[in-house]
Amino acid sequence: MKLKIPVASLLICLAAFAADSGPELFQKAVTEERAAGNLEEAIKLYQRVATEFASDRALAARALVAEARCYEKLGQDQATKIYEQIARDYRDQRDPVATANARLAALRTTQSSATMSQRRIDLSTGSAFVTYHTDGQRQVGWSNPTGEVTMSDMAGRNKRIIFKLKDRKVNALLASRDFSLILMTLIRPDNTRTFAFVKADGTGFRELPGDWSDAWDCNPEIAWDNRSALFCKSEPRAVSQLIQVSVADGAVHKIGDAHGSQYRFSPDGKYIAYRDPAGIGVMSTHGFDGSQLVSGPGFLDDWTRDGRFLIVDGLDTNADGLYLIPVANGFRQGNSILVRYGAFRSYNPFFEAGRTLASGAFIYQSTPPGGQYSTWLGTLAAPNGTVDWEQLTLAGGNADMRPPIWSPDSAQFAYVANDNAAGQLQNGDLHLRNIRSGEDRELYRGDVRQRCVWSVQPSTLFCRQPANAQRWLSVSTETGHAEALASAPTQDEYFRAVRSNGGIFSMQPSLGGDWKSPLEPTGDWQEALSPDGKFRIFHGRDAAGKNGLFRVATSGGTPERLGDFPGGNVRGAMWISPDGNKIIADVLNPLQLWMLENYEPKQ
Repeated sequence: MKLKIPVASLLICLAAFAADSGPELFQKAVTEERAAGNLEEAIKLYQRVATEFASDRALAARALVAEARCYEKLGQDQATKIYEQIARDYRDQRDPVATANARLAALRTTQSSATMSQRRIDLSTGSAFVTYHTDGQRQVGWSNPTGEVTMSDMAGRNKRIIFKLKDRKVNALLASRDFSLILMTLIRPDNTRTFAFVKADGTGFRELPGDWSDAWDCNPEIAWDNRSALFCKSEPRAVSQLIQVSVADGAVHKIGDAHGSQYRFSPDGKYIAYRDPAGIGVMSTHGFDGSQLVSGPGFLDDWTRDGRFLIVDGLDTNADGLYLIPVANGFRQGNSILVRYGAFRSYNPFFEAGRTLASGAFIYQSTPPGGQYSTWLGTLAAPNGTVDWEQLTLAGGNADMRPPIWSPDSAQFAYVANDNAAGQLQNGDLHLRNIRSGEDRELYRGDVRQRCVWSVQPSTLFCRQPANAQRWLSVSTETGHAEALASAPTQDEYFRAVRSNGGIFSMQPSLGGDWKSPLEPTGDWQEALSPDGKFRIFHGRDAAGKNGLFRVATSGGTPERLGDFPGGNVRGAMWISPDGNKIIADVLNPLQLWMLENYEPKQ
C-alpha cells in the first residue's frame, strides 16, 4: 500500500523543518549531545548548521568543532578530517582554529605512539568506587553478614575467600595496582574504625592499632611498590596530618599538614602529587617544602606508569576531558595534552574517577551519554493501576538535578536549564514545559538560581539571581518579560512551603492552613509528601528486592506498592504535582567503567 501525503501537509512540514534559525538549530544539537546523549543525532544537526548557515562563518566553525568533538566521544576517526577542514578553511575564526590545531596536535601525538584503545568493563559489584576494586580481569568484594573478603572474575564467578573476619565489619576496600595487596577499612564492635592490610593470598594480615575514625580527610593511597600507604588523620584540636604508614611493621611517618583530599605516589616513590583548592601540585615524599603547583584547579587521577605525566580531568570548564600534564623532577615540563573528551568524574567532590594499574592501563569511571541524571515523568492515576513513566529530554546539561517548579494547575512546570559544560552547575536559563503537548519554551535567558517560586497568579514566576542574592525577578510565563522586584517575595505571600525541623519534614497546603503531617526522616533521597499531607511517596524495594514506587500513610501503616520505578539507584529526588496525579523523578544514572591503554605520547 502506498502512503499518500497531502501537498498542503507536506508544505507545512517543510516550512516547520526550515523554520529554525542557525543559533536555534545549533542549540538543538547541543541539547541532543549533552542532555539526551544522542551523539549521532547531534552530529547530523551540527552538519546542517555548518552547511545551511555557512554564511555565518563564526557559527559554522563552532558547529564543526562541536561535530568533531562528538566524533571523538564516539572514538571515530572523522574528527581529524573535520579539525583539518577548520584549520584550512576558517582561518578568520581564531578560537575555533586554535581549538582545531590543539586537537590535531594531541591526536597526532597519541597516534604516533600507538593506537589508543579502550574497552568497557562490566562488574558484578555495584560499589561507587569500583575503580579501586578491579584490574579489568579480577574484582575484590566483601560480605559483612559472613565477614568474608573475596576475589573473583568480572562476572562474580570463581570466587575465593581471601580473608574472613569474625568481629570486624568491612566498610571499604582498596586493591593495590598489581592486585597483590588489599587495604581494608574495618569497623570494630565499639564502632571505632581502623585500617588493615592483607595479601591477596590471605597472608600477612596487619591491623593498625588505635582509633582511625578521623582518617577520611583524604582517600587512602597505596604506593606502587606496596611498601607503604598514605592517610590523612585528624587529631583532637589539631590540623589533619598527611601520614605514611609502613605495610610491613605499621611504622608511622608524619609528612606534614594535609593540604587537600587527593594524593598519589609517583611510580618511583620519590614524589607525591596532590590536589588542594589552589590546584594540582607535586611535592617530595619528605614534605611540602619546595612543593610546586603544576596546574590550576582540576581533578587528580594518577601518574602514568612511566612517571612522565600526571593524569587529570576537568581542567577545561568548557569541555570535560582527560588530560596529561608533563612532569619531571617535580616540575611541569610543557603544555597539557588532551587525551580525549568525556565526563570522567562524578560531581561528588570526594570521588576520584580513575587510577593507573601496574600494567600501565588506566581504569576509570565516566558519566554515561546524556549526563549524570535522567528525568522521568510519572502518572500516578494510570488506568491500569500502575505508574506510567516517560523519560523527558530537558534543555541544558544533566550534571545536576533540575527541580521542577509545578504550576498551580499541574499542567506545566518551569525549570532552570544548567549548562554544565560551561561550568554552571547551579544557575542558567529559565524554561517552561507543557505536560500535555511536550512544548519546551525558553522563558528567560540569564543567570537565575536553580529554584524559582510560582506566584499565586498563575502567569508569574519569581526567580532570584545568583549575582545578587537580594535581587528577585518577576518573569511572565506568557511573554517571558522579566522585571526586577523592589523587594523579595515572602513564603506566606507566594508559594507553598516545605520546611524541615531537625530532619522532620512537614508541609503547608497551597491555600494556607496549618502545617501538617510530620514525617520521620528516612535513608531514601527519592521521596515526597502528597499535596494533601496524607501519604509519603517514596522509591523503595519490596520483599523480593524489586524496585518500585510506594506510598505509606503519614499516620502509619503498611507501605502500598503503586508501580515500578525507573532505575534502581536511590540517589536522586522526586516532586509531586499539586493535583497529586503526576510525579517528576530525577534518577542518578549508573557510571560506566572503562579501561584505556596506549594513551601516553611516545618519548
